[in-house]
Amino acid sequence: MDRRREILVGAVVLLGIAVGVAGTIWLQGGWGRDRVALRAAATTVGQLVEGAAVKFRGVSVGRVEAVSVVPSGEAVMVEMTVRPDLVIPSDAAVLIAPESMFGDWQAEIIRRGEYQTHPYLDYPEEGVLPGAALPDFSRLTATADEIASNLTSISERFEIAFTEETAQNLRRAIDNLGEVSDGLSEIVSQQADRFEDLAEGVDSSARELAAAAREARISFERVNTLMGGTTLEEMLADAGAGMENVRVLTEGMSQGMEELRSAARQADATFARLDAVLATAEAGEGSLGRLLGDPTLATGAADAIEELRALLRDIQEHPSRYLSFSVFQ
Repeated sequence: MDRRREILVGAVVLLGIAVGVAGTIWLQGGWGRDRVALRAAATTVGQLVEGAAVKFRGVSVGRVEAVSVVPSGEAVMVEMTVRPDLVIPSDAAVLIAPESMFGDWQAEIIRRGEYQTHPYLDYPEEGVLPGAALPDFSRLTATADEIASNLTSISERFEIAFTEETAQNLRRAIDNLGEVSDGLSEIVSQQADRFEDLAEGVDSSARELAAAAREARISFERVNTLMGGTTLEEMLADAGAGMENVRVLTEGMSQGMEELRSAARQADATFARLDAVLATAEAGEGSLGRLLGDPTLATGAADAIEELRALLRDIQEHPSRYLSFSVFQ
């Protein structure tokens, strides 16, 4: 009886273990299910090992089959298998990161455009997804420790630089800035007043220009009124006729001036001759000179002239004494 019970208990335990193993294998894509192979390359994979989970949007979709260094030693190749019904994004990448705080790592399929800051490795072989690995917690702790050390050094240097004297200098600088600000405010106020005066001057000038424009418009209207219906062609024709008359008059004046110049030249010649005659007469030369120089001749000439005048009067009064006409001989 005890022997049967022990056998039964052992069989149940073995059956439970077999069911558990079979279920685990089935859940991880074991017997009777097709899997799709994927590969990703990264410069480092942290503590990722064979059998680690492959996730997509936080859901387990496969497992890591192998992790190996490529022959050139420039990258680590991660071989994975995932469910056949999984739709891989066109810009898919693999992000290798810690799964928990207990040392477990995972490979997560992501869209590269959603995590652009990570240093992905674009492997030249076709069909290999770009991969990147996040630092583990030990590296983060070391980095945090280094940052803390740097902050401590910076704070010490800040304490050395920021002394009481520095605070006083900073306060004086702030006071100087306040004075400069007040001066700038005063300058701005003065400039604002000047701009107001300038604006008033511009406004006044604009009004004067507007008044001048109105007066000019009135003047143009008056000119148009005076011109009446005269067209521009008629005005130009009249102007052309006037210029032609002026040209003719100018030519006539030029000809008259030339005639005057000729008469002036003749008069100059006549006066020159008369001057020569008078000079000769004054010198007592020639008939006129002798006549003017001898009073007797002058008196005789005057008597002869008087007799000639008397003869002419007598001829006029008694022409029959000197002239006789005969029509019939």
